[in-house]
Amino acid sequence: MFKPERLVRITIQVPAQFISVATATLARFKLLHLVRIGETHLGHLGYVAETDGDLLEEFEGLFKGIKVLLEALEIRPEPVALSELIIPEKEIFKTRERLGEVTQEVESVMNDLRITREKLLEKETLRDKLDFLPPDLDLSRLLSCQFVNWMIGLVPARGLEKLQESLLEVHRAFIHIGTLGQRAVILVFGLRGDWPIFERALRGAFFEKIEIPTQVSGTAAEMMENLRSEIAELGEKKKELSRQSEIFQKKFGAELLILKEKIIQSRNILSARRHFGKIDKSYLISGWIPERLFEALKEELTKATQGQVVIEKVDPDDLREVREGIIRIPILFNNPMLISPFERLSGLYGTPRYKEVEPTIFFALSFLLMFGMMFGDVGHGAVLFFLGHLIFRRFYKYVDYGIILMECGIVSALFGFLYGSIFGLEDVIPAVWFRPMDNISYFIKVVLALGVAMVSLGVVLNLINALRLREYEGLLSTTGLAGGLFYWALVGLGVKYLITGKLVPAELTVFGWVAAVLMTIIILHRPLYLLMVKKERIGEVVKKEGFFTEIVESIVELFDGLIRYVANTISFIRVAAFALAHAALFIAVFSIADLVAHEKGGGVLYWLALAVGNVVIILLEGLVVSIQAVRLEYYEFFSKFFRGGGEKFRSFDREIGSEERRL
Repeated sequence: MFKPERLVRITIQVPAQFISVATATLARFKLLHLVRIGETHLGHLGYVAETDGDLLEEFEGLFKGIKVLLEALEIRPEPVALSELIIPEKEIFKTRERLGEVTQEVESVMNDLRITREKLLEKETLRDKLDFLPPDLDLSRLLSCQFVNWMIGLVPARGLEKLQESLLEVHRAFIHIGTLGQRAVILVFGLRGDWPIFERALRGAFFEKIEIPTQVSGTAAEMMENLRSEIAELGEKKKELSRQSEIFQKKFGAELLILKEKIIQSRNILSARRHFGKIDKSYLISGWIPERLFEALKEELTKATQGQVVIEKVDPDDLREVREGIIRIPILFNNPMLISPFERLSGLYGTPRYKEVEPTIFFALSFLLMFGMMFGDVGHGAVLFFLGHLIFRRFYKYVDYGIILMECGIVSALFGFLYGSIFGLEDVIPAVWFRPMDNISYFIKVVLALGVAMVSLGVVLNLINALRLREYEGLLSTTGLAGGLFYWALVGLGVKYLITGKLVPAELTVFGWVAAVLMTIIILHRPLYLLMVKKERIGEVVKKEGFFTEIVESIVELFDGLIRYVANTISFIRVAAFALAHAALFIAVFSIADLVAHEKGGGVLYWLALAVGNVVIILLEGLVVSIQAVRLEYYEFFSKFFRGGGEKFRSFDREIGSEERRL
């Protein structure tokens, strides 16, 4: 949990006749980060395998076809687990045949349903536009006009006068029939010879023409009656076709989802072969896999290939390319279910290196703590929890965000009990800890203590990372042990002053000497390190210019680092500020609710105003608080220890997906 999953580099050599079952076995394991043979020395020698382009293209076509079918039948996509091995060369025939049978059975109904929906929408749109016509308007007489042209349509009400002015020099007639929203419904008449002028003027006035079917006869009332009859018939037809569609959905839904998953896996397997190498009649596969899965994978591959496979395992530390930094070991996070969703947020800052401390657990706990402190309310926490639960149950693509919302809701409700607040009401439940608005100075001390703890944790994690990565130069830097000791000594003096209200001169003297020693170490550590370990030699003489340049840079970094310590700690005051803003927003909401109830004279309006105000606070303040918590994580905490520059582990299917996007 505090470090990535331990990986090993594997190389697999398998005869060509077993490549399909071997690839299918790897696809079922999924936790394999493929390495492109083409990017290794074997690839430079030309030992790159080729995939069956025609077969891959056929699966691409099947995938597009099944997507259309699933959308037409309105089958909700759901994850499907396949137990059997997928071999594309065998799967193509069964999949093609079965998909063709299902398509043939449902195609006519789906096409009829689509056409019926389009016609129904068209008729309903026409009905809505003609609904305002005078019932006695004789449309057949309008359609029989020989010497004049006419149009019925919509024009912005404010542009009607301008349209009339633009047509003053021609014979025209305007009949204002009615109003639809902010637009006027007009009937325009003009001579056929002048009609091009009318068309230009109407376009300039943003006129929207209402198409009248040329086959209509009789009055507008008769036309509307015919339209309603047609709409009713189309509605009944749509219901019947929808009922048949639901039957097909139940009959083929699960089977089509399985077929889709088989097609996806077949595509992945075929695309994976672009990563493979080939020597004579054997394929080479290379990648990274969790060490705990190696024996299981070896056993499965041996069984699938009847023992005709060679698998080599190499520890990362034994690879020269890894030691020299040529190859990066991918990072596979190993967090429990309640923590892993926060990988999305911590990953936005960067990916840690293989031996770095994995920061997700620290990010998750501190983020939830700060969110709860800034957004503490029992009612709001309950709303966030149920909203997250809804996302978790209904929208499987956003399960991670649902879990985060539920956890935020729980800590928000917990701090609501500590603050004694439920939907802003502070006289319903007692405060277990304190009320923020009544104890502002105490709250500031609490968040400053939180800031000291977070910055100190960052320093400790930085020391651990320096030791793990063997970056010994940074151990005595501003963000290392020397800077940490200086910071903790300063914090100790501050705590002593806050408790007793005074400092003994001897304490200041000791601090001064300690500070001087630590500052000297911080300034000299890098130049001395370069002098002893990484010095640039001209014979045996170190360049003086480089030494004194390092001294100047160390002095600048010293003061920059010390200022950052203070700024990072003080920055956590924003936790108290946003918690107080959260409480202040409640005061504003209650004031508005009282004003509305007083002006309108109704208790219902009072509670309605409270409800609307709480919704606004949850949406607005919840977003702002989340952003501030992430900002504190990134700039005040992660900046102390996070190196980054690592490569994310891409499982077998995701690796292929990213490869296809690159191609």
